[in-house]
Amino acid sequence: MHIQKLALRNIGAYHGELNKFDFRTMANRNVILLGGKNGAGKTTILESLRIVLFGSMAYGFVTENEPYYRKIRTLLNRKAINENVTDAFQITLDYSSTEDFELHEYSLVRSWRIKNDRIRESFAVKRDNQFLSAQQTSDFQSRLREEMPPKLFELCLFDGEDISRIVSEEKIPEYLKESGKILFNLDLFVNLEKDLNTYRIQYAQQNASAAEEVAQFEKLEIEIDQLKTTIEEKQQFSILYSEEIDNLNDTIKQDKKDFEIHGGLLQEKRQDVVSRINMIENKRKTNSEHVRHFVSSLLPFFIARKQLQQVDHQLNAEKQYESYEYVANTIEQNKLTALLSASISGNKEIASSEAKAVLEGILNLIKPDQAELIHRASFEQRSEIHNLNKQLEGLNIINYVNRFDENAMLLKEAQELRTKLEMNDQASEFKELLGRIEQKTKQVEQHKILIEQLGSEIQNLSESLHAKLSQKDKVEEKIREYHKSEKSYEMTEKLLTVSQRFRERQWRKKLDDVANETVRMIDVLFRKKDFIKRIYIDHTTFELKLYNLMNQEISKERLSAGEKEMLMLTVILAMFRVSGWKLPFVFDTLMGRLDQDHKKSLIQHFIPRCGEQVLMFTTDSEITSEQFPVIEEITTRCYTLEYDASQESAVIVKDRYFDIIREAVQ
Repeated sequence: MHIQKLALRNIGAYHGELNKFDFRTMANRNVILLGGKNGAGKTTILESLRIVLFGSMAYGFVTENEPYYRKIRTLLNRKAINENVTDAFQITLDYSSTEDFELHEYSLVRSWRIKNDRIRESFAVKRDNQFLSAQQTSDFQSRLREEMPPKLFELCLFDGEDISRIVSEEKIPEYLKESGKILFNLDLFVNLEKDLNTYRIQYAQQNASAAEEVAQFEKLEIEIDQLKTTIEEKQQFSILYSEEIDNLNDTIKQDKKDFEIHGGLLQEKRQDVVSRINMIENKRKTNSEHVRHFVSSLLPFFIARKQLQQVDHQLNAEKQYESYEYVANTIEQNKLTALLSASISGNKEIASSEAKAVLEGILNLIKPDQAELIHRASFEQRSEIHNLNKQLEGLNIINYVNRFDENAMLLKEAQELRTKLEMNDQASEFKELLGRIEQKTKQVEQHKILIEQLGSEIQNLSESLHAKLSQKDKVEEKIREYHKSEKSYEMTEKLLTVSQRFRERQWRKKLDDVANETVRMIDVLFRKKDFIKRIYIDHTTFELKLYNLMNQEISKERLSAGEKEMLMLTVILAMFRVSGWKLPFVFDTLMGRLDQDHKKSLIQHFIPRCGEQVLMFTTDSEITSEQFPVIEEITTRCYTLEYDASQESAVIVKDRYFDIIREAVQ
């Protein structure tokens, strides 16, 4: 697509009909320069390009509706509305496009009229100077949205503030992922996989037997995501504590060095004492926790363990008696009589007294010795008593006694060490320095304990995660089992696998090409030559890593704000080049945050490489009289947008850039 002309009629700040822009460019002059201060009408031009092409789709609406018309009302010129103009609101866009190796000229006219305070829209298309019919116009709009979706066109519109925000907020990976899906047509596969997954779930839910597994599968997915997030958070905390330990150890080393320089010969010995005290305190704390937990949970039951054993024995006896009662109440004597007659006597009738004697004999065989019911406990209650009794039987009480005795010995040792340490410190001339070392050493020990705790928690969470993943695989396998015989389900699985593999390979190939193309442009744009020699973009996380001549990673923090923006711009251009899309680039206040050298490099080397057509919207502070001669060499036309308050309208001044007048290039 090559934009030719744009005409605005009572749109935004542009009042009347004589608001026309010629955006045609030449082979070696691919820039159209539009200068204007804030409020002069630059944003209106950008929004008009979106709306004339896509209509309601520009705002995310499928069809023209009231929310869309409310947005259009804010776009219509206020002065024209106050003058009771009802049908003179219009955007016209002329552009050329190559289709099937033939060049075609298009003219799009989107206009609005106001009737009874309601807005209605009309849209007309001319192809090679011939108006399309209603059906042809509808087909054109459908084809345009397929060939150039609104999201793709949005990627061609670059706001300098947005680029700065992406860089400052470190959202380059997010931008690479979202824009790459569109530029490389991978969003088609993402949508396909979503549809296939939706179909798979819906198909599974149609089977009542699989509904429970589907619900369990979705629940497991949520739990797995939560576990992964928690593990990642704890890992980050562990890294922070490790970094803090490194920092503390560095300062401790420096304090030790100062101590030794000033004559602290006993420092290492004192440090051993401090470490031993910290170790004793940690050990006493651990012992106390074990003893406290035993006292608060098992000690009362341990004291009454004999009674607990009696209760457990009684509950087992009651369980046997309940079984006996069930059998006694279930067997009917007349049925037993018939059974005995059929089994023993060859259908000869057995006397009821004989059958009664047999029944009493059977019951006496299974009747427990103890028949008194005291507790009548449920299954769960019996299980709790039984498990508690088993736990007490396996309990080693000596272990807790030893921990208690050990704490007493450790307390005595700690007191002796503190006394020794206090006497040493009072005699030392470096008490303040030793205090700092001791405090930092304690912090190191505390951080180590926290890291150990986090490590233990991470291990437990990882085990839970592994169990959940294993459970998920089993549930997923069950769901597959329900549909093994269904060809459609098997085809869905195959399509999903093929799509995912293809998308992964495409990401890897495209991102490698983007990285290589970015390096080539960086060599031209950056002041620091040979500073960045290789770029790697991870195809799963989309993290961008830089490497120098020695293949050592370069921290992006070493780049200045201007260099980060230049890096971002080169990545964007590289993505467009790799994608093969040939679209006009639109830059809005692109150079507001760049220094003079970067501006010059951008104008001389970056802008000329941005394809056949570049529309640059700038303020007077971006391109001054110093840079204008440089950009003039690649500029076909320039305009200055001014707002005339007396006429309540924007004014288009052709062939002038603010106070700089130039001759138009024909």
